[in-house]
Amino acid sequence: MPPIDIKAIVIAFTAELGADYLIMLLTFSFFAHGMLTPDMTPEEFARIRETVFDTTAFLPCLLVLGTMTTILGAYFAARLAKRIPYYHGLAMGIVGTVFSLALWRSGATWLDYVGLVTTIPASLYGAHLARKHMPVES
Repeated sequence: MPPIDIKAIVIAFTAELGADYLIMLLTFSFFAHGMLTPDMTPEEFARIRETVFDTTAFLPCLLVLGTMTTILGAYFAARLAKRIPYYHGLAMGIVGTVFSLALWRSGATWLDYVGLVTTIPASLYGAHLARKHMPVES
């Protein structure tokens, strides 16, 4: 098996997690429609969170945005490694799947299952996009 650039995987996965977190915060704020206030109680926040999560468009929006960050994370890893892009994309998919399984909770939603199933294909697609922009190896 060709050597995987662990440094590229760690950097790209960290960047992907950061992007996922930031996008989730921004998406939540967008769907909260100004209901968030600095002096709210934890009970009020829990009610707003439940309202936002019950919004029909919130979870599909997170699914699309999460899939995009998965694709971009694998693209980034493959470009950082500068070689064997599909192996780096697969490594990103495996790391993402293991990370998801490590944080798995008993009340999983359809979003969790779809995200788990699409992580590796999305990562391989990101590696495929990176391959198109890399010089041909001889």
